[in-house]
Amino acid sequence: MPKIVDHEERRRALAEALWRVIADHGPRAVSIRSVAAEAGLSTGALRHYFQTREELLAFALDLSEERVVQRMEEHGRIFDPEAPMIDRALGFAEQMMPLDQIRRAEYRAWEVTGDPDFLDPKLEHRWRRQRAFYRRLVGGLGGFPPLEDPFRHHPDPWLETWSEYLHTFVDGLSSQLMVNPEQTTPEVARTRLRGFLAHIESTRSHRT
Repeated sequence: MPKIVDHEERRRALAEALWRVIADHGPRAVSIRSVAAEAGLSTGALRHYFQTREELLAFALDLSEERVVQRMEEHGRIFDPEAPMIDRALGFAEQMMPLDQIRRAEYRAWEVTGDPDFLDPKLEHRWRRQRAFYRRLVGGLGGFPPLEDPFRHHPDPWLETWSEYLHTFVDGLSSQLMVNPEQTTPEVARTRLRGFLAHIESTRSHRT
């Protein structure tokens, strides 16, 4: 009898192989051949799921976003109405930062967005969705608003400015976590982020 292939299980195995290649060698090492070898498959078997390297890399970005959302859903304190708002905002924001091996691999996957040869039709939407996330964090220091349309126009200059600052601050901390982990430990990064969120909260309270 022909062997029955569990396609969902095969996709999960390919996903894990893809993360191992990125974690060990970076996204530039991703190819049909390298991921197939890591997964213990032939290139022909892998091509049943992904025809090109670009499809693999886009899949990596999709997985990264899915994992961030999953971690947020599993982080119970984020949704605890009794928790201090800064604790809740910190719990959300730190899911985007390379604070452990899994998140370091996810962070490395995003390096591919700087590659001019990688054309991702969803890239603009990905960035807008990230900015919407940071707007939610900044606005949420007074109570989390619902998730929003990432293409929605926001007339509030304070919200837009501090969302940009927070996005830049988290990206900077993430870079330091990757390139200087001895000086910028996860504990240091969390402390700095908490302080920055407190500063945003204080500027909100002084708005006229």
